[in-house]
Amino acid sequence: MKKKLLCLTALLAMVLSASAQGLVALKSYGKNWGSETVSMANKPNGIIYRLRVDNQYPDLPRVDAVKGLELFISESIDTGWMGLFRKPMVADDYNFVVVLYDHSRRPVATVNLCDITGNRYCEVQDVRWDADTHHLLFNMACPSYAREINGKGSKLYCYDVENRRMVWETGYLVSNDIFILNKQFVFCSYGFTSEKKFLYMLDKRTGRQYSKVPMTYKVQYMELQQKGGKECLYVVDYNDNLYTYDIQGNAQAGPEVFTVVFATSEDGFLNIRAQPSSTSPILDKLYGMVHGLGTGVLKERGERWSKISMGDVTGWVYNGYLGTQTWYEGTGATRLVAKREQTPIYGEDYVGEGDHPLFTTVKKGTVIADQYEEEDGYYVLKAAHDFLFIRKGDVEVVGR
Repeated sequence: MKKKLLCLTALLAMVLSASAQGLVALKSYGKNWGSETVSMANKPNGIIYRLRVDNQYPDLPRVDAVKGLELFISESIDTGWMGLFRKPMVADDYNFVVVLYDHSRRPVATVNLCDITGNRYCEVQDVRWDADTHHLLFNMACPSYAREINGKGSKLYCYDVENRRMVWETGYLVSNDIFILNKQFVFCSYGFTSEKKFLYMLDKRTGRQYSKVPMTYKVQYMELQQKGGKECLYVVDYNDNLYTYDIQGNAQAGPEVFTVVFATSEDGFLNIRAQPSSTSPILDKLYGMVHGLGTGVLKERGERWSKISMGDVTGWVYNGYLGTQTWYEGTGATRLVAKREQTPIYGEDYVGEGDHPLFTTVKKGTVIADQYEEEDGYYVLKAAHDFLFIRKGDVEVVGR
């Protein structure tokens, strides 16, 4: 009897642990959505199309690697711009190339997605730049039935462009059509007519699977919304049914990371508003980098709007022109973790404030950096010109 109780306890612990992180169904609306809506922002060309087309700047400069290719996606990212080029839809074969541009739209990196995956028989149906990790995520999806290619398709990939290495990739039949990101997770799905259909939630830093939810129909659209003060996943399937899911485990999935922000707009500033709306009152302006350092601090990142602070002002800015800067990559041997309730981070003295004036404070437990140097009694975070300083006594040095 005692052995049975121990087994039941262990099983219960496993169930509770699994349920701590994952997707939990909130409601199935069917085709009658009532007052619920989706913005369609994640697939501007329409949810019935499996390839997302979002051409925000159709005149991105061309490099030799994209000659003869069409531009399907051109969107603003925190480091500048991203373009996805591919052969025309009617072509007999595939070629997909991503070009990254700086804020002046100068090409800085080119990645042939077919070359780095060794795959020229599947098509890219979505690609996303992750502003938190500075990794490129994309899928290589079956263009038809999976059995026609022995099931060897529809993977999701995470690629480190700067170091030219694949960070992780999923197994087959995990991602076709759209996928989306939040601060910690990737939400993707697989399905095709009579094949089995699933909705997935993955850790975006490792690719680890937290949820695999069976679906009746193929997923064709997803977006994140705030519902009751929490971030929820909205899913529309091929039969126009709407589903909502609670995202469990946000606090456990990854650390809160110290992130500096700046404006990337051509006019050099971004309005800080009282609420996440273009009609909300303007509190101040977030400016571009000064001496290579962002001018504000990220407090909360949303899908379209983010909460930031700049000096004594806290408000919301539009993500389309928001750049981010961190000193945490997840690859360092050690990381600095704030151990005071309000851990100070200091800047450099340019206008007589004294040695290392206060730049900002972060709450206890925040991961400040895993890329840093030591200088006297400080840890130093380097930018292009300015530095930030953290007193050694204010942080814990934690191993991986």
